[in-house]
Amino acid sequence: CAIIVFPLGHAFWTSLQRVRGLRSTFVGFDNYARVLGDDAFWHSLSVSFAFTGVAVALHMALGLALALLLDELRSARAALRIAFLTPWMVAPAVGATIWLWLLEPQFGVVNYLLRAAGTIDAPLAWLGEPGLAFASVVAVDVWRGVPFVMLLMLAGLQTVPPEQYEAAAMDGASAWQRFRFVTLPNLRYLLIVATTLDVINTIRHYDIIGVMTAGGPAQATEVLPVLLYNTAFRGNRFGEAAAIGVLLLLIVLALSTFYIRVTRVGREEALR
Repeated sequence: CAIIVFPLGHAFWTSLQRVRGLRSTFVGFDNYARVLGDDAFWHSLSVSFAFTGVAVALHMALGLALALLLDELRSARAALRIAFLTPWMVAPAVGATIWLWLLEPQFGVVNYLLRAAGTIDAPLAWLGEPGLAFASVVAVDVWRGVPFVMLLMLAGLQTVPPEQYEAAAMDGASAWQRFRFVTLPNLRYLLIVATTLDVINTIRHYDIIGVMTAGGPAQATEVLPVLLYNTAFRGNRFGEAAAIGVLLLLIVLALSTFYIRVTRVGREEALR
């Protein structure tokens, strides 16, 4: 308990201080007022929501599609499962560094392959232009995050009663109808839980963006965790950084509360 309470308490106390080097002055909630009145905070919040929304939507869509594919396979299932899970097993900072090399404008493999295929005429600065940089960090996060959702969905598919598929097939249901009226209803609870967990994990994620862009270019990828880091260690404003951390914690707590309510309702329905 002390391992959790003490750091949180210290962070909140720091958020009430104006820290300059080794000197600190109590300023109350001035740091919060300064943060909430700063356009950079609201810009980072909007970038965080956009990044989380796009990434989570792709996580869920691709994760479910891969889970359905693996569930239908009868051979090489274990090998493919391990292959798909590999990005999730790689440390985020290591994976981001690998993609940093792959996306390098002049010597990166991605530009080389695209030029060889005739898709582009000149090398693209993937991390040097705002739109491309945002799309790149989303793509890398999807590469790493899809296996987690795939694993959850694959476990959920194993619990769907096969009798329901057999009954639907006897009634002449197409593959789409079986997916819509059998698979999705059985996975509804799991989809909500997986989406909520994925949102919580993604909105507080730092490693990939911190390594690849550090929030640039032109703050196009500066999500809240990156803004927190830049404020503390580049701007040397630890009080404001702590205030940003507390506000981010409140967002995560709100999402966690929703997750707890959803799981509680699910357990109550299972017991009926």
